[in-house]
Amino acid sequence: MASRHAILVSSSALFALTLGAAHAEQDVPQASTTQASTTQASTTQASTTQVAANQTAPATGTPEEVTIFGSRVRAASSAGTKSASALIDTPQSISVITRDDLDQRGVESLNQALHYSTGISPDTRGGTATRYDQLKIRGFDAEQYLDGMRLIGTSYYATPQIDVSRVDEVDVVRGPASVLYGQSSPGGLVALTSKRPTATAFGDVSLSGDTHNLAQGTFDVGGAVDAGKRVLIRLNGMASRSDGQVSRTENQRDSINPAITLRPDENTTWTILYSWQQDPKSASYGSAPPEGSVLPHPNGRLPVNFYDGDPNFEQFRRTQHAVSSLFEHRFGDNWTFQQNARFLRTEATYRSVYGTGLLPDLRHLQRSTAASDESVNALTVDSHVLGHVTTGPVRHDLLAGVDYQTAREDVRAGFGSNDVAPLDIYHPVYGLAIAMPAFTVNQRVNHNQTGIYAQDQLQLGGWHLVLSGRQDWYDLEQLTVADNSRSRLSQGHATGRAGLLYHFDSGFAPYVAYATSFEPQQAYDRTGKVLGPATGRQTETGVKYQPGVWNALVTAAVYDLSRNNVATRDPSDPSGMGSVAAGQIRSRGLELEGRAQPLPGLDVTASFSTIDNKVTRDNGGMAGTRPYGVPTRTASAWTHYTIQDGPAAGLGFGAGVRYLGHSTNGLNTLTIASATLVALSADYDLGRLRPDLQGAELSLSATNVADERYVSSCYYGSWCWFGAERTVQGTLRYHW
Repeated sequence: MASRHAILVSSSALFALTLGAAHAEQDVPQASTTQASTTQASTTQASTTQVAANQTAPATGTPEEVTIFGSRVRAASSAGTKSASALIDTPQSISVITRDDLDQRGVESLNQALHYSTGISPDTRGGTATRYDQLKIRGFDAEQYLDGMRLIGTSYYATPQIDVSRVDEVDVVRGPASVLYGQSSPGGLVALTSKRPTATAFGDVSLSGDTHNLAQGTFDVGGAVDAGKRVLIRLNGMASRSDGQVSRTENQRDSINPAITLRPDENTTWTILYSWQQDPKSASYGSAPPEGSVLPHPNGRLPVNFYDGDPNFEQFRRTQHAVSSLFEHRFGDNWTFQQNARFLRTEATYRSVYGTGLLPDLRHLQRSTAASDESVNALTVDSHVLGHVTTGPVRHDLLAGVDYQTAREDVRAGFGSNDVAPLDIYHPVYGLAIAMPAFTVNQRVNHNQTGIYAQDQLQLGGWHLVLSGRQDWYDLEQLTVADNSRSRLSQGHATGRAGLLYHFDSGFAPYVAYATSFEPQQAYDRTGKVLGPATGRQTETGVKYQPGVWNALVTAAVYDLSRNNVATRDPSDPSGMGSVAAGQIRSRGLELEGRAQPLPGLDVTASFSTIDNKVTRDNGGMAGTRPYGVPTRTASAWTHYTIQDGPAAGLGFGAGVRYLGHSTNGLNTLTIASATLVALSADYDLGRLRPDLQGAELSLSATNVADERYVSSCYYGSWCWFGAERTVQGTLRYHW
């Protein structure tokens, strides 16, 4: 769906406005906030900026009003520093995907939101297992954060998923981020920002349908309650029903998200958000065997909607409740206290029949069962102080804080072994009577993490130096209910970061950075002692460019990243049960990404990445292999143009192409072929046709236009996932 920036300017000021766009975006306000904007509105309302014609027109003559359609290249982010920082001055690779971007492309999931970002391998479970947002950054599984706080699930299947209809912005932080966020993957993280109340009243409703029988409705309304705009409210929600790509499966989701912001004085802001989301059905978590998907099969290829389960047994029901508190108070002009807190409860019921490999006849698929009943209560609190001080010619942006995470997960689970009748993959019969596996897992796990951190962002002329440090303490206690046995893990670890950047007047900003991370491991040595955490270490060198004549930001980065102290088999342990922290996975790569508006109404995004990731040390025979689900090369480009004047003004067209290079399964015994995917979109402001249709928009989008059959990834053994097939979606929207 097209985003729209309506800027009313005089024709004489239009050229100057376009040329000055980059400089205007580069002037980041010094207000401290954990998000780049704490009062962001909906797409239709927040992306509209109006400058009165009589404020920009010459003193004489009648101004001519011109409407410019398009979106802005976001030039600031708080995800990498926990303070609003200009991307051009941050010595780290960070991408920002705005609400306008999401609507312009008709995005329906987090994986889709990241399709045109460099260094990311989205859709690692293809277009079939969509109940989780599984993706990798720089070759490693990525953590997800919402409003600056980690989304915590169980170690089994109760993992929360945030619907993108309630998201205002998606930030991608590449490289180790433990120094600000605690335990985290070395590849990076994805930071989501919730929609929040705004001072300006607005409303937005939409209806969508697609070629998978989607029926979806969304609404988003809000504004100020009082004349002084000290109480702001917002309410958004959605209801969705569709068929899954896998045959005989469905998706259902309902969500409602009220929020209120209190501003008792000009220095204090307190936002409270509640979210309820229920997924009664979430398609399938199954896969296809390599034979017939990646490998040839004597009976031909399997269809991309192949289903290895059984609708009589398949079930996935998830419910999420969350209450968040986002508080900020400014002390004068230079100091700010912020505290973000959230309680999240996730419940899940999981039942699955899944394939475990073909029998020797290559026609009948062996199958097993899995079942679990789970819940997790998670509390996260992040409190910090930001300050701005000057020592001589050096400006310091200071940050000091403490965060705390605690979670209790309860899991009852059972797993069968080839306990379901084999499935004829070319003439499947469903509707079998399938017995529930015995629940052999019954455990309660308590996690606690406390971290203290500090950061100094120094600026001297064009020089920008970031120094960050953190100390974490992590505790885990696991109770096995059957025998009342307990196991404990207690670890501490320090992480740090240093980055140096020089911003030339020409717009170029080369930088170099070093950062570390850590992840606790639940692995034991031969004596029963818990292994220390896995650690990450990265050096990154890059250059950013922000021209002064038009709105654009281009980034190039090369990195050398490793995950160290990974648990691997202890060759000196005759029982084969002990582990040693001697494994290592290395990732090296080049990333290019650019976003620009070379002309009014024209948005261009392009990216390229190449990655060399492999297991460099392992005692189990995996040394030299490449982890699964990571293409060696990816490239993408998306462009959207909205006609600016004439009878077709307000009509927009978009086109995108993505190239996914070849990848391997975890054992490196299969090569997954490359794929090239094309997407198209069109949108129109119906108010251009008739005045009584003002506020109505119609949009169409199509992904995988050529309906290319491809496999997204294959796991270690017999599991492969088909990529998403062609989907055409239409949306009718009305906003006021």
